[in-house]
Amino acid sequence: MRDPSLKGQITDLSEKLDPLIAPLDHDQLLTLVTEAIREYRRLLQCAEDAHQQWEQAKPALASEHCRLKELERIYLNALKSYQAQMNLVASLTERLGYIPTLDQEGPTDEE
Repeated sequence: MRDPSLKGQITDLSEKLDPLIAPLDHDQLLTLVTEAIREYRRLLQCAEDAHQQWEQAKPALASEHCRLKELERIYLNALKSYQAQMNLVASLTERLGYIPTLDQEGPTDEE
């Protein structure tokens, strides 16, 4: 039986990613982690925006059940994408051994 916990999901994902990331050197892995973190942040913002639109529409669209359900579906899909990316970032940073500090220019290699 699969472990539904976040730690179990990260472990499962790490095992699946191992053959793909094993040949990468440190710089390549750091670049991959940086890109994953930036995508995570973008997806988080999308999920927050979708949630805000859904919440704001609830009172205004009370009589438009279909439109409200559509906004809810958009929010839930954004949330799923964000959570999947969060698992990927956790798995990659675990492999890297640390979480790099990101600034506007790019990653800072800090351990």
